[in-house]
Amino acid sequence: MAFFNTNNKSKTDTTLHLNLIDFHPFETDLAPQVLSLVQEYQSRIPKQKPCGRDEFIALLSGIAALRKTPGIPGPDQISFTTLPRCASSEDEAICRAHLKQVFGITDKKSLLDFCQQEILCNRQYLDFVAFWEGHPPFSLEELDEQVLEFFKVARDFSAQFYHIVGHRGYLAWDISECMGHLRNGYACGLLKRNEFDDLAEYWLNQTHIFKNWVDFAASLVCGELYWDFRHNTKLPELNAGLNLYRRLVSILLDNDTAWGSGMWYVPSRD
Repeated sequence: MAFFNTNNKSKTDTTLHLNLIDFHPFETDLAPQVLSLVQEYQSRIPKQKPCGRDEFIALLSGIAALRKTPGIPGPDQISFTTLPRCASSEDEAICRAHLKQVFGITDKKSLLDFCQQEILCNRQYLDFVAFWEGHPPFSLEELDEQVLEFFKVARDFSAQFYHIVGHRGYLAWDISECMGHLRNGYACGLLKRNEFDDLAEYWLNQTHIFKNWVDFAASLVCGELYWDFRHNTKLPELNAGLNLYRRLVSILLDNDTAWGSGMWYVPSRD
């Protein structure tokens, strides 16, 4: 069962085109800060070691674990490689009330609707890339004036991250946030285990584009910045978001029981 019908066909090569069209990156200090994060960890990437499917799903939800959702055991109670469950019906009620109040999530449908409408960013990034590289998926003449203006501004904002994330774009942000919500929905019983597994499988299949957790972290942080920008966040507030997510991914990258372990899931080909 596919999570969403996004027709998301990213290129897996990292060779970036030299002759880009309408490529006008914003000049901010955001991209250099993300690049410094990558460089900080690039020289000490742990050797990749295999892990189980559930362990990997839990690791992909590392940011959600750090948020300590009400009613769900936090990383001080369970490991980053464990899929949590609420310990009692009271905790389930606390978690469900939180999901309803903050996100409007009350069941499987509203969970999927929230992710589809509020979280996903990478499809937009792939549209930008297609224009930069000379194979646009649609004509700009199809857009009305207001949409066209936002498209161009968003495209130029995203251009500053192109040399960092390439065709991986904001995919890690989509994966991390959606896996986090699936994790929470499963923990409090909004999703049955078979529903959780079916939905998580879509995102597991997307992770093949990343080489390691540093790769994943860079895409996640860039995606967070674009998500903030898309919601009208300006400088210096964007820097505040960047500082927060740099701290969060650094916690995971520095922890040898989390992303710093090098654990990575490779599906069986049997």
